[in-house]
Amino acid sequence: MSTSPSAIRPPKTRVDGAARIAKQIGAAIVAGRYRPGALVPGEIELGRRYGASRTVVREALKLLSAKGLIASRKRAGTRAMPRDAWNMLDADVLAWRLESRRAEPKFVADLLAVRAVIEPAAAALAACHRTTKALKSIERAFADMERTAHDAALFVEPDGRFHKAILLASGNDFLAAFAALTEAALGTFVRIASRHPGAPLPSVPLHRAVLEAIRERDAAKAQQAMTALLDRTARNVGRNVKRRRRAG
Repeated sequence: MSTSPSAIRPPKTRVDGAARIAKQIGAAIVAGRYRPGALVPGEIELGRRYGASRTVVREALKLLSAKGLIASRKRAGTRAMPRDAWNMLDADVLAWRLESRRAEPKFVADLLAVRAVIEPAAAALAACHRTTKALKSIERAFADMERTAHDAALFVEPDGRFHKAILLASGNDFLAAFAALTEAALGTFVRIASRHPGAPLPSVPLHRAVLEAIRERDAAKAQQAMTALLDRTARNVGRNVKRRRRAG
């Protein structure tokens, strides 16, 4: 007798339910559907809305509180927090902001500016401190980028691995913490920067220059190569955002 898909599918855990509710509420806050100071539905209402127990709802609210999106106070309820309280480096917060389509143009410009500060320095440190294992991770990601350079959708994943591997190869724990930011944002950058024929193929030689400098342990060259790569990305993103706004 065959087994139905429902019979072999593992049951959802309590964490899965909490994460699902947190995503729904968090995305709504990030998208502006809950203004700063606005009341978020209480535990009973959220439990009824999502068919979840109060324990699961409480876990979801704890997740959102840890991300700086909500705050709960006795007799005041649970309220949405202003943007300056959000943990902008949290992977979920970044993903929800990018998914909200409110990322252009300021949010994207802010992310580009942060990358321009962090990643050239990380590339220089990677040239100095990279291990053989770390270099192989960068090389594998670049090889996959070359294979997918004619397809922007397929290019996103190895591109993210490439930049993440460089941050990790820096040997600096604080720089490595920015890997989540880069990973979450790169999909949007590639999507915007690739709104013209042939992209992202022209960026491959610039990525290769970064890899070769790190391979040669040339910190100054690695920093310059990463700066050149990010400058090109910023120009493409800026041009395509303006074009999209005019079309809109």
